[in-house]
Amino acid sequence: MDAIDVTLAERGQIVIPKEVRDAMGLKPGAKLQIRMADGRLLIEKKVALDLSRWVGKAVDDGLTTNEALSELRGRPVPWQAGDAKA
Repeated sequence: MDAIDVTLAERGQIVIPKEVRDAMGLKPGAKLQIRMADGRLLIEKKVALDLSRWVGKAVDDGLTTNEALSELRGRPVPWQAGDAKA
């Protein structure tokens, strides 16, 4: 994705463009982490994984591999479109 220009609002707010929100799977209330590194402002999606559903037991709920990965990541997997059941 190419760089996208945004404007800092009077109260220090920025709007993350819809294209970026969609690509990152960001929904209202999503947790983000902001840090500075080498003079750059880095914003990353903060992911809290609840693996209790997946660890220590076989799960057979009819999900495809891609659907399970999508659920774990909180966003669709990029190769999901058109894939057969895995």
